[in-house]
Amino acid sequence: MRNNEGRTQISPELLEQFMKQQEEKFDNQQPAPAPQAAPATTGYQVPTDFVELPSKGTFYNPNHPWHNKESVEVRYMTTKEEDILSSEAYAKAGIMFDRLIESVTVDRVDSNTLLPGDRNAILINARKNSYGNEYEFVVGCEACLSDVDCSINLSELGSIEIDLDRITENNTVCVTLPLSNKEVEFKIMTAGDLKQINKAAEQQKKHGIQPNETVELHRRMIVSIDGNNNPNTINGFVQSMLLKDSKFLKKQYNSFSPDVDFTFQQECKECGHLNKGGVPIGANFFWLVE
Repeated sequence: MRNNEGRTQISPELLEQFMKQQEEKFDNQQPAPAPQAAPATTGYQVPTDFVELPSKGTFYNPNHPWHNKESVEVRYMTTKEEDILSSEAYAKAGIMFDRLIESVTVDRVDSNTLLPGDRNAILINARKNSYGNEYEFVVGCEACLSDVDCSINLSELGSIEIDLDRITENNTVCVTLPLSNKEVEFKIMTAGDLKQINKAAEQQKKHGIQPNETVELHRRMIVSIDGNNNPNTINGFVQSMLLKDSKFLKKQYNSFSPDVDFTFQQECKECGHLNKGGVPIGANFFWLVE
């Protein structure tokens, strides 16, 4: 039993008066001002540029972000891209340029879905805007094998002209082979397609099998033969394609492949031979010799 003796008792009247005073005090209080949001700070905006696509957006499916786009917006390279170029892991995995392209393009695209020529245009723009137009490289002379120092202006590189009127509504090309007289419909392969061809060749080498790169190339690019798109029919045909037909098809494929025109010529100082070829783009394309 609790002992309540000695405790002060508050009368009901006094308690009621105290409660009224507290209510009046609460009503007279001014509401606290709403906290002011900190002024938004705008970070540094990385400048962008527009790159004309050699493909002009042709050959991409309608659901692709670059379908029928003649140019795309790209960012200038920053320290983020420098880290990509410095990554040994990316270089070893062979995905350094993939990550770089995906980093600088404003559109969110998978670089494996891009045409090789459009990828080249992106890389050239990134290099030009970061390190300048001049690109120096060394090639071996075709005649005397001496080193030939070359220098080109990247801003002067144009695109290879292709006959867009020959492109079908399915973004393919149809040609008639000279010997078999077969009508072959082919597509322009993406970077991902080319990687699969290389991967298949590497797997064959691992198992001691001679790589069938030409067969795999035709199998990937051919869409139909005389209107027949059955994979078994295509596979059987490419396994026994006549050599002249194969060379003709490769030549036709190259003539319809949109790309940057990398051709250059440089005279050898040792023997005077005029060397002609394509500008090499490798890992050192983004490194300058100080």
